[in-house]
Amino acid sequence: MRRLIPILMLIASPALADDTWTNAEDERWRVEGALTFNRFEQQVKSEIGGMAVDPVVEESSFGLAFTATYNIWRFFRLGLYAQLDAGNRSAGRFTGLDADGNPIVASEGGRFVELWLGPVLRVQWRGLFGEFAYGALGIRRDRARDDLPDEDGEVDGLFRVSPRVAWSFGVGAFVPVHRNVDVVLRIQYRVRYYDQRGGSALANDVVHGTQNLAPFLGVAWHR
Repeated sequence: MRRLIPILMLIASPALADDTWTNAEDERWRVEGALTFNRFEQQVKSEIGGMAVDPVVEESSFGLAFTATYNIWRFFRLGLYAQLDAGNRSAGRFTGLDADGNPIVASEGGRFVELWLGPVLRVQWRGLFGEFAYGALGIRRDRARDDLPDEDGEVDGLFRVSPRVAWSFGVGAFVPVHRNVDVVLRIQYRVRYYDQRGGSALANDVVHGTQNLAPFLGVAWHR
């Protein structure tokens, strides 16, 4: 995360150099919309550049986020955010090589949709900001995780986030393109644990933890 700060400062350099655009104390409302995309893949091959095979792990997702904040005191802003992610995930095991020496991978997967809603606290200075958010409501429909049933053995219910671990941290920068419009780049780190499915605890009282680092590119309106 520390390596990203110089990049964000470079992106925000027009705003850092121009006080007429970036007086955070005079800016009351800020509304942002942003998009994200993630792609992750692992493969096993007999050699580098060998024949393409089914990935051992594959996940791709698109995300849409909205944030609205209000200036409560100087550089501090308080608001609400909503984030929706949808994608596809598959995971498998390398089971060996066939008669021709090609890897054999047995995998299962499916689509997922995840929704988060909650409060966000942001510290904003000129063209840079840092934020801390809490997932007061976090639900996930995951067709790829039939290995995590609830205590009754059901695998069709929604995962629900644990109220103890549902946090998001972010740093970002914005570049003014109009008097009240900015382009925004944000890097988000999110960690959460799901401990319920379909309103019941997971079997054997296990928890399902997920963490990820994702970039967001969006547009903000402020006044």
